[in-house]
Amino acid sequence: MRRVLMTALATAAIGLATPASAAVLVADGITYDLTLNSITNGGLTGNFTLAISGINTASDTEGGRTGINAFAFNDAATAVSGTSSGFTFQLGGLNSTGCDSSGSGWFCFMNAGYTLPSGSSTSLDFSVTNTTDAWASWAPDFKIDWTGSQNNYDLVSLPIPVNTGVPEPATWAMMLLGFSGIGMAIRRSRKRNPALLQIA
Repeated sequence: MRRVLMTALATAAIGLATPASAAVLVADGITYDLTLNSITNGGLTGNFTLAISGINTASDTEGGRTGINAFAFNDAATAVSGTSSGFTFQLGGLNSTGCDSSGSGWFCFMNAGYTLPSGSSTSLDFSVTNTTDAWASWAPDFKIDWTGSQNNYDLVSLPIPVNTGVPEPATWAMMLLGFSGIGMAIRRSRKRNPALLQIA
C-alpha cells in the first residue's frame, strides 16, 4: 500500500510540473503567442517563435485574412540585424502598407507575398541581434499588417508577453521531486522482490 501511495504521489508531482499556461495577446479574436526559445551570440541574439491561431475562425472578428504583409516589434535595445524565413528584416515600424523604415526603436519583417497555410494557425520563427544583452527582460509592443479582403492593419503598439521555452525553477523542482519518488518506489520494490534485481 505504501509503495502504491509513493508512486501515486510521484506521478502527481510530475503531472504538476507542466509549465504554467503561457500568457498571450488576444486581439480581434486572434491569439498571438510569442516565445523566447533561446539567447545566443553572447546574449546579443534572441531566437523567437510567434505562433498565431484563430485565423478566419468564428472568433476572428474581421476574417478574410489571406497572408501577412509584415510584422514588427519595438526593440529591446538597438537591433542591428534579423532573420526570418521568407521575410526581409528592416529597422523601423510598419503602417498599413507594411514596413515603413520609420520610427526609432522598432524592427520589422516584411514579405508582401507571404500566404497563410491552410488551417487557422501559422508559426513564424525569427532571430534578432542587438548591440546589448536585453532579451531576457524584453517586453515589446507588437504590430502586424495582414493581407486579405479587408487589408487588416490590426495591431498598433499593443503589448505582447514574452514566454520562455525554458522551464521555470519551480517546474524543475517538481520534476525532480516526481522522479525521486519514482526512483524510491522502484528501489523499494526491488528489495522486496529479488527477481527484479536479476532483471536490472
